[in-house]
Amino acid sequence: MFNKGSSDSRSDADLVQACNQGDATDAKRAFEVLYRRHKDYVIRVALRFVPDNDSTLDVLQETFSYLLRKFPPSGPGLTLTANLATLLYPVAKNSAISLLRKANRFPASDTLQPDDLQAATTSHHHDIQPLLGELSEERQEVIMLRFVDDMSLQEIASSLQIPLGTVKSRLHLAIKQLRDSPEVRNLLDP
Repeated sequence: MFNKGSSDSRSDADLVQACNQGDATDAKRAFEVLYRRHKDYVIRVALRFVPDNDSTLDVLQETFSYLLRKFPPSGPGLTLTANLATLLYPVAKNSAISLLRKANRFPASDTLQPDDLQAATTSHHHDIQPLLGELSEERQEVIMLRFVDDMSLQEIASSLQIPLGTVKSRLHLAIKQLRDSPEVRNLLDP
């Protein structure tokens, strides 16, 4: 889920702790490592909701700005009780939805194609998007979090702030609906 190519081998929990209690230099370095590890994930989440790269970059910036505000000296600190993606997903999703609401009030002009987005925009979830189109938005979201983002059921429940039973139900019904879909059967039967 994160960029394992990072030169810092500390866990996300250790990096969060450094951001909370480290000196300014160590806290800055720790936050930069968190950013590098999770920026592609936040971009993938943003691309599920926003239509262009400019908006995706805005969501990326807002998500990590939110995270930065959680750490001292501006915030009280952050206690990481689960995978960091569990926290980042709802922040990125809500940032994207807010951005879309603003965009509907103030239509945007031309979009740019930043080079650093190219790796994240080639994710495989675009290949399955037509198959997921038949699912409700809630079921699509659970499927993407489970099988694309590789979140556990408990992490999905935490991210979406819904009961674990609801996650299980949505996932079960989504899988059943996909299995019953003629398009999926045609894809699986060559």
